[in-house]
Amino acid sequence: MLNLGAGEVILILVVALLVLGPKRLPELARGIGKFMREMRRQTDEVRSVVEREFYRMDQDLNSGLDSQPSILPVQAPRPPPSLVVEASLPTDPGTPGPAAGAASSEPPPGTVPSSPNGSSGGA
Repeated sequence: MLNLGAGEVILILVVALLVLGPKRLPELARGIGKFMREMRRQTDEVRSVVEREFYRMDQDLNSGLDSQPSILPVQAPRPPPSLVVEASLPTDPGTPGPAAGAASSEPPPGTVPSSPNGSSGGA
């Protein structure tokens, strides 16, 4: 795991004994043991959950091959009926279409509005 030899482990234990003392060293060893035990238990639990889920997914995949596929073909969405009617009308560039605002009395943008007597809006 850490590639420590016997001499290195003994050196670490001697330094720990000198730093912590003979009363706190066993407490530290117990704490490390509990931590390692809990860590191993948690990793084993995660491993078993992952293996169980992979096994279940594999079983679902294998059982799905024998039956009909559950994937349906994708269809493009249909446009609203009002757009279909408008698109089917003939278009003439000289005449305004139904969407051009036939009920609107305003001139198209960029044009000079004319006065009722036929002259342009000058003084």
